[in-house]
Amino acid sequence: MKSIVRSSYILFAAWFLSGCIKVVDTPAVVEPIAGSWVLTSASEGDAYSWQPFYTGVENGTFYFSSNGTAQYTEGAVTMQGNWYITNSSGSYYDEYGSFYNGIHPQLVIHLSDYYTHGAIDFSFDNVNFYGNQFVATYFNGSLIERYYFGRY
Repeated sequence: MKSIVRSSYILFAAWFLSGCIKVVDTPAVVEPIAGSWVLTSASEGDAYSWQPFYTGVENGTFYFSSNGTAQYTEGAVTMQGNWYITNSSGSYYDEYGSFYNGIHPQLVIHLSDYYTHGAIDFSFDNVNFYGNQFVATYFNGSLIERYYFGRY
């Protein structure tokens, strides 16, 4: 009789615990760069001093789709191309001019226009996203270039 009571406790516990289901709802991965962006400022310098400079793309709008295609439109000119973000290991500068060595995201953008033969090629050493803004940096051999983009 005692074995039946013990067995019934074990069976009841097994039945009770088997009814528990853990559901994990994972949201879809959304690229933070997907959407429309404008270049809000560009500057070059180091950790001590920054000077603004003109890139030639301040008056247009970039559109990055989640499938890796990209577009730049300025007036009657439309450039098509692609973009990608990859993790890289090595040295880089952040937007404050601080030097780091390690794993970091890099952003590459290539756009061109068949009719005007114009092109935009950015190969940023580092990129950081802050909600409706992202900043990308590039070390040109002597100075750090930093580009601030804002959602359009």
